[in-house]
Amino acid sequence: MFFLLRMAFWLALILLILPIGVTSDGGRQIGAWQAFTAVQAAINDARGFCQRQPDACAVGGEMLDHMAEKAQASAKWVYDAIGAHKADAGTAPAAPQPSAAKEGSASHDLTPQDLAPAWSLEPQRGAPAPGMPLPPRRPA
Repeated sequence: MFFLLRMAFWLALILLILPIGVTSDGGRQIGAWQAFTAVQAAINDARGFCQRQPDACAVGGEMLDHMAEKAQASAKWVYDAIGAHKADAGTAPAAPQPSAAKEGSASHDLTPQDLAPAWSLEPQRGAPAPGMPLPPRRPA
């Protein structure tokens, strides 16, 4: 994405410097300064848009406000998601607490080793964890 923005910038700069409207019969050429003054005139004309079309300008302003609110809500959601992820990663696993059997809930006596994924129990890379079943061997 950033590459496209850089490419558009440099292409616009090159097009600004090069003359526009080159004709073979010696017609009028538009230079960079003339193009710059034309852009300034267009910007000044666009500034008066809200005076000429107040309804369209009001709707556009409401739309920009709505988009800003959506962007803030999205940024807050991303911030909360990243913050929750960092908070979970920063805390150590809690020690198992004795479970009291309550009505309607199943009690379990699992240790942290039981709850850990099998791949984290491997003593060395490539070796299966003790007591883990291996897949059946294929005949050679």
